[in-house]
Amino acid sequence: MVKSLEWIFLTDRMLFKAINRCKETTPYHMSMGLLTHLGGAVMTVTIALLLLIVSSPAWKGAAIQSALALIISHLIVTALKKGFKRARPYLVVGNSYVIRNPLQDSSFPSGHTTAIFSLVTPYMFYFPGLILILLPLALIVAISRISIGLHYPSDVIAGAALGVGTAFVFYQLWMVFWI
Repeated sequence: MVKSLEWIFLTDRMLFKAINRCKETTPYHMSMGLLTHLGGAVMTVTIALLLLIVSSPAWKGAAIQSALALIISHLIVTALKKGFKRARPYLVVGNSYVIRNPLQDSSFPSGHTTAIFSLVTPYMFYFPGLILILLPLALIVAISRISIGLHYPSDVIAGAALGVGTAFVFYQLWMVFWI
């Protein structure tokens, strides 16, 4: 068991270094620093509220589920961050790139990744054609979190799983109780 955990942490760190790459600011890092905000609280809450307000009846179920998944997953992320208290990778891994004024709270799981996956997953369930747009968008946010030095790959994988899982629960509840 200990060997397995050591291998997981070593692989996590190795993947972090491969994605984060270098200490200097590059156009790649600058673009990731901007794209990461698509998963931030201001952006995801604003989008969720706008979609709740302007959605046609065909989109209303996805909008409601998306907003509920965003709220509940945020509460779960907050509890997990308090429980795990994992140091952010830029504090642990030497010679890594990190954005200015970086977050210093717990790294696990990625809240931005959780938020974007919570937001987009209901729309992917209802409108499978949107997967070609929404999944790459969510994956870019996840990768950006590693690129700017704030998360390990396992943080964003857990965040994606939590976001999709929370959205899936609300999708299933909706199918049982509201249709």
